[in-house]
Amino acid sequence: MAVIHDDVFVEEIRNVKKTAFGVAYLILKNTYDCEDAMSAAIVKAYEHRGKLQKRDSFRAWFLRILRNEAYTILRERRKVFETDEISEQPAPFPDTAQNLDLYDALMQISEDQRNALYLKQEGYTTEEIAVTMNIPVGTVKSRIFRAKEALRRILEETDNG
Repeated sequence: MAVIHDDVFVEEIRNVKKTAFGVAYLILKNTYDCEDAMSAAIVKAYEHRGKLQKRDSFRAWFLRILRNEAYTILRERRKVFETDEISEQPAPFPDTAQNLDLYDALMQISEDQRNALYLKQEGYTTEEIAVTMNIPVGTVKSRIFRAKEALRRILEETDNG
């Protein structure tokens, strides 16, 4: 187990940055909290980079750290604020009717389904998603399938409604 050199670490962070921010946003729904989670995850990953066994596993390893940091922030935020006091930040999507319908539909499915589907759309394999989410591969597949079915149903209802 060799420690990842600084230049390699920075390169890996750059490669996963966009996906990581999206994962954090799906959990936190607030850009400021996402930035905090990203910063904390980068520091924690850097401090523990010696524990990473294979460079090929960096994405999944980092995203797991990030998810844990995001959930920590979410728990802390819930302790401090009442739900109605939290100001929602605008979604990081273009402001078109079609994207707003999709965003609304995504917010109606479970967070676990949203995360699995998002990672799949970002090009992660089901195995990488399983490692990142700490669940079996079969569960990843079923969450992605159920997410697609739910989105299809919700969007059809929106079109017909």
